[in-house]
Amino acid sequence: MSRKHSVRTAIIPAGGFGTRFLPATKSIPKEMFPVGGKPVILHVVEEAVAAGIEHVIFITSPQKHAVEDFFSSNQLLEDYLLGRGMMETVGRLKEIQGLAHYSYVHTQVPYGNGGALLAAEELIDDEPFIVLWGDEIVLTKGPTRAELCIETFEAHDLPVISALRIADPGRHQKYGMAELKDFEQDGSGNVKQISRITEKPDPGSSPSEYATHGAYVLDSDFMNVLKHTYLGKNGELWLSDALNNLISSKQVLARILPDALYLDCGNPEDYLASQLMYAEHIKEISE
Repeated sequence: MSRKHSVRTAIIPAGGFGTRFLPATKSIPKEMFPVGGKPVILHVVEEAVAAGIEHVIFITSPQKHAVEDFFSSNQLLEDYLLGRGMMETVGRLKEIQGLAHYSYVHTQVPYGNGGALLAAEELIDDEPFIVLWGDEIVLTKGPTRAELCIETFEAHDLPVISALRIADPGRHQKYGMAELKDFEQDGSGNVKQISRITEKPDPGSSPSEYATHGAYVLDSDFMNVLKHTYLGKNGELWLSDALNNLISSKQVLARILPDALYLDCGNPEDYLASQLMYAEHIKEISE
């Protein structure tokens, strides 16, 4: 029997143009690039489903059909494979198609990652949801980041963001770095309260070594906060700005992920490094 969680919906934004990977991303979304033999976005969906997610909402652009094609049936391909006795491969394809109920929301132009979330508002049915990015993988020892964040949300009924330790100060300016304080209701030391998030801080000005990034468990009230958030950098709507507005009105928690391995597949240099780190991780856990 599958586990039931109050958080049953995941939103996975995957609508950007992937300009840093051009010309490859002219026809293939970066979320579809392989790591360990399967697309990055499949790693993300499998993590979500393992945490109890039943409905996955993909935010894509009208020009990006590859994600929808990947998670949909292709009868011509399946018939071809069956004709060659490749039943196991067909079974795997059908398994992917049936992992969850999939919905697709097409946004016309990039409008910041906050705009991508607003596009999914009508599909969340006033229920809590988790946001996961489609171009990154987080590997943990034991429960996944999605499981840990959902577990923390259900324990405290407060918004939760995963927190990754970024040991190299030179990389702090790539992320939203959090100022954290103790959360009295937690004795593990792995749940903190977020005081503020500084988006891409200048060198030497990061409030901590923890980036609040990767997984966001939010309730439907957050959409109202998002709607009333002013446009930020480049005239776009940003999740980090809305989260800071939320922090000013209620407690928001950070779920620290000890020993997490963060694989950023959103740019060419980190994508190559992620391939190597993933291979090393698989080697370690198989020994």
